[in-house]
Amino acid sequence: MTSLASGNTHSTTEHRHPMSIVAHLLVLLIIPALGLALTFSAEGNTGGAVVAAIAGAASLIGAGAIYATLARRLGHSPLIPDDSDAEKQRYLAEHGR
Repeated sequence: MTSLASGNTHSTTEHRHPMSIVAHLLVLLIIPALGLALTFSAEGNTGGAVVAAIAGAASLIGAGAIYATLARRLGHSPLIPDDSDAEKQRYLAEHGR
C-alpha cells in the first residue's frame, strides 16, 4: 500500500511472492470454470457441469489456501506487497541479497 500512497511509478513485481502469482492464476480460472459449468448444465451435460464446477471450487479453495498461508508467513497481504523500507531491510536480512 505504501507504493500506491507514495506515488512510486516503478514496478513492484520483483517484491511479489511467486505463490501469490499462482494463486492469482487460480482465481482467473474460476470464472471460465463456472461459465463452463453453466453452459454444460444448460446443454444437459451433467457430467461436464459437475467436473467444471469442481474445477472452479478447487481453484477457489486453492487460491484461498495460498493467500491465507502467505498472509500468515509474510505478516501482510500477499495481494498488495509491503514496499516499505522496513520490509526491504527485513527481506535483505532474511534472504541475504
